[in-house]
Amino acid sequence: MESPIRFFKIKQEFAEKEGSFLSEIRRDDICFFRFVGGNTSETDKLGRQLNRLKASGALLIGIFRFPFRFEGKRRMQTAIEQYYRMREICDAVTYLNSDGMMETLKPGTPIHQAREIFDRFEEASVRSIEETIRVSGEMNIDAHDIRSFMKNSSGPVYIRTFEGDSFDEPLKYAISAPYLPQDFTEGRQMIVNIGYTQNVDMLSFQQINLRLNDLFNKAELVKLGSYFINEPGHRFRITLFIHGMQDPFPRPEQMGKSYLRRLWLKRKWDELAIRSRHFRWSPLERRDRTDSPETVGEKRELQA
Repeated sequence: MESPIRFFKIKQEFAEKEGSFLSEIRRDDICFFRFVGGNTSETDKLGRQLNRLKASGALLIGIFRFPFRFEGKRRMQTAIEQYYRMREICDAVTYLNSDGMMETLKPGTPIHQAREIFDRFEEASVRSIEETIRVSGEMNIDAHDIRSFMKNSSGPVYIRTFEGDSFDEPLKYAISAPYLPQDFTEGRQMIVNIGYTQNVDMLSFQQINLRLNDLFNKAELVKLGSYFINEPGHRFRITLFIHGMQDPFPRPEQMGKSYLRRLWLKRKWDELAIRSRHFRWSPLERRDRTDSPETVGEKRELQA
């Protein structure tokens, strides 16, 4: 019997505690890492945290939020660099714009309530993936499908679940959200999962499929799933996974090939350092290794 897929949800402010459960993560698990960009002091730490999670072998999905533009140009530049660092390490990255989140707030919304709303927006991608994997249907989309799609993704990933009955408005408006990528119709590949309630008939099901095909005519449909929602009424619940769009900002010039090479070497070194913690050395090897300069540096790195 296969072990159930487990989902690890990690926020940047709690990531330093991941050592307590890092050894529990299996290759079949899925890790979500949420990060709000903009603080220069967190750039190097971001790389270390992601490398440690990547070394576990689990599917690593980054959820990146860009700062508000009113926070200044410097913070946005830092966030762009952090976004690309996350893109280089994670198997897939989806992003959100804080300015777009602001557009959804009603006038007079208190700050603490706004933060709760923003938190739900970030969690939405996690819920979409969890529900897709856990809810079985006539045409099922499983963990293998999601893993393969995410690992083969190019550019950011668009993840969106939306609901409606007849979708009288243009379908693009029903799908679009101001805080998510706006070029989702330009994606190269996609997975679609359609849930339907008790009163949905075959004609309605056919029409929603045709409208999706028309809207995403540039994308290859990797897999189409469907499942029954045992609730009264005529309603659809549709989840989209799309990749192949453009990155939201150009890559900074200082992050050229030489930078990426150093980043790759750093990631491999971090992976080796983590694995060495679980390797049993002989007494002689342990004594020689403990006194070596390389090991001293490794300990400092792990303690950082």
